[in-house]
Amino acid sequence: MFSIYGIRHHGPGSARSLLRALQAQGPDCILIEAPADAEEIPEYALHPQLIPPVAVLLYDEKDLSKASYLPFAEFSPEWQAIRYGLREGIPIVFMDLPMGMQFQLEEKNAGQLEIPLPSSENEAPLIRDPMGYIAELAGYTDSERWWEATFEQTDNDAEIFQSIINLNTALREELNRQEPPLNRLREAYMRKVLRKALKDGFKKIAVVCGAWHAPALHYLDRHPAKADNAMLKGLKKSKIQATWIPWSYQRLAFQSGYRAGVVSPAWYELLFNRREEAVQWWMARAVQLLRKEGLAASAADAVEAARLAHALAAMRGQPIAGIVEMKEAALAVFCQGQEALLQLIEDKLVTGEEVGEAPPDIPRIPLQQDLESRIRSARLTQAYRSLMPEEKELDLRKPGHLEASRLLHQLRLLGIPWGALQEASEGRLGAFSEAWRLHWQPEYLIRLIEAGMWGNTVYTAASNYALKRAAETDKLGELAGIVREALPAGLAEAFPGLIARLEDAAALTKDIFHLLESLPLLADIARYGDTRQTDVQAVESLINHIAPRIAIGLPGAVLNIEEEPAREWFRLVIQGNRAIGLLGQAAHFLYWNRALLQLAGAPPAHPLLRGLACRLLFDKSLLTAEETAARMWLALSLSEEAEQGALWLEGFLYGSGLLLIHTPELWPILDGWVAEIPESHFAEVLPLLRRAFSSFTGPEREKMLALARPESTREAETASSAFDQQRAKKVLPTLRMLLGLEGG
Repeated sequence: MFSIYGIRHHGPGSARSLLRALQAQGPDCILIEAPADAEEIPEYALHPQLIPPVAVLLYDEKDLSKASYLPFAEFSPEWQAIRYGLREGIPIVFMDLPMGMQFQLEEKNAGQLEIPLPSSENEAPLIRDPMGYIAELAGYTDSERWWEATFEQTDNDAEIFQSIINLNTALREELNRQEPPLNRLREAYMRKVLRKALKDGFKKIAVVCGAWHAPALHYLDRHPAKADNAMLKGLKKSKIQATWIPWSYQRLAFQSGYRAGVVSPAWYELLFNRREEAVQWWMARAVQLLRKEGLAASAADAVEAARLAHALAAMRGQPIAGIVEMKEAALAVFCQGQEALLQLIEDKLVTGEEVGEAPPDIPRIPLQQDLESRIRSARLTQAYRSLMPEEKELDLRKPGHLEASRLLHQLRLLGIPWGALQEASEGRLGAFSEAWRLHWQPEYLIRLIEAGMWGNTVYTAASNYALKRAAETDKLGELAGIVREALPAGLAEAFPGLIARLEDAAALTKDIFHLLESLPLLADIARYGDTRQTDVQAVESLINHIAPRIAIGLPGAVLNIEEEPAREWFRLVIQGNRAIGLLGQAAHFLYWNRALLQLAGAPPAHPLLRGLACRLLFDKSLLTAEETAARMWLALSLSEEAEQGALWLEGFLYGSGLLLIHTPELWPILDGWVAEIPESHFAEVLPLLRRAFSSFTGPEREKMLALARPESTREAETASSAFDQQRAKKVLPTLRMLLGLEGG
């Protein structure tokens, strides 16, 4: 009446054996272990534009945080069973516990489907991993490798499924393991669906399920219907939507965290399609890959590596070389023992980079619908569909371009980098133009689906995600960065909440370092008000609140610090000075310049910062040349160690060396200080001096060199460069001819 086919999810050998079994049985109904509320989805499996790897996305429309993915690859037994049933016109029924019920049972679990094995750390290893116990008895280090060698690499007939039932029956009976509650509910529901199919009159039912479930369904009479119904009674169910989405081999891999994943999707695809030639094909593709990367590899290497892989498999009693043998052979022959090269092969040929496709006429989630609507509105459809990168210049004064910019910024905030903002534009935060490089990748849709938990539109999702990030941090610098991301994204509704978080953090922050660190970002945000037409009065109010606190606390915060933290403060003071100048408010200038004066004259402050403060005050014309020279003389002459003077000089010379060239009062002081450095200390000071002068341009250094030369040398050079009348007379005839003055 029914046949149970216990398979390994995404197992190529299981898929091949299942197809043989289905063809031999000729079923009139196929039941598949998949959530029952997704059973309308299989009709698309024969769509020519639905190309695996793909996944069924199941989600709760009212709460997009409740979502689950049911991935399929070409080598997935369930995928092959669905396509077989559609081709043959056989009814296909999804028989697992509806996802709407599972969401209610596990609200905190976004839930990828997985092989239901025990997980309690309190149970013995044998109870937690029965398959691992069998694998150990067979001489394998893990159950994945044992199952692959036993069921996936071998070319088994349909009879293998009875062996799988016997194996798992023995394990379940001998261990007498208590199944997890969700597992028991799922099996009860699957039995209920099987009984209904029998009641409906189907005579040759094929049941495709995970191998561990096979005994629970095969021995149907051991589980009374009354007991199963009692177990399922009272379960609540929410309405679930389902659609197909592109998937990727990286997501299908076990390494991604997908519990029902496989270690080597790309290898499994080859094993499914070309089992007999899989080793040769894999090695040939490895050669092509290495050549593409400019590395030496030949056809002879491929033959040698294939032979080695076969030899290793034979030594280990394997019917065909597995991925372990393949990697060992590749490491020895292609990589010469270099693990880095092997990693390249693993990424391309073991895990794989394949990304599936879903046709446009399949129902889509609200977030995707909103994205595509906004793409059309912003006239970015061509770039969205293009397989090649495209450059896009946006003029933010045009409403359509401004909307396109906001969309791209919102996607970036959600972790979907469709557009890469070019560096030139990124540095001009207040400019009226942006240059983007757009290149849509299929896997971005997966990220979009994941972002769906934050809202049904891109705008809402970006707003909620920004607020969520802000709620998770109390660091003022991070919060200012989030606000800076939200502003070009046009998240007006989220902005008040973000500013409130900024104000709270600023009120609680006593560390002047973090306050100063946030000031440049806040100043950039305030400047955006003219370009983005966004109300940033709250940001300006916040700046007015923290700028005096920074100025008052700065001189005391940098007293008696070491050189490493002083260099961090050095960077922040420069950025803070720029931010104050950008804001252009007299009150800020007053507080800030007063702080610089205190810093420049505070002996306990680090000399690097004292020198910088003196330079900034001189550039603002708050110190005259005479006053600056006096401070320089004091800093250099009163330093107990020459290194301290060199650090002061490094801070003072920040930016440009023209100061020394065009301020006559300063050079003699520097020249005299260098001349008085004891010879025993000069070797220690020289690297510091080189660092202080390293950022100057070539012409600046040449002028300084001229200033450093003795007066007699400079006079001799001037005399030697005097105008030579005799030499000039020799070229006069030629010059007259060129100018047409021969008759003059």
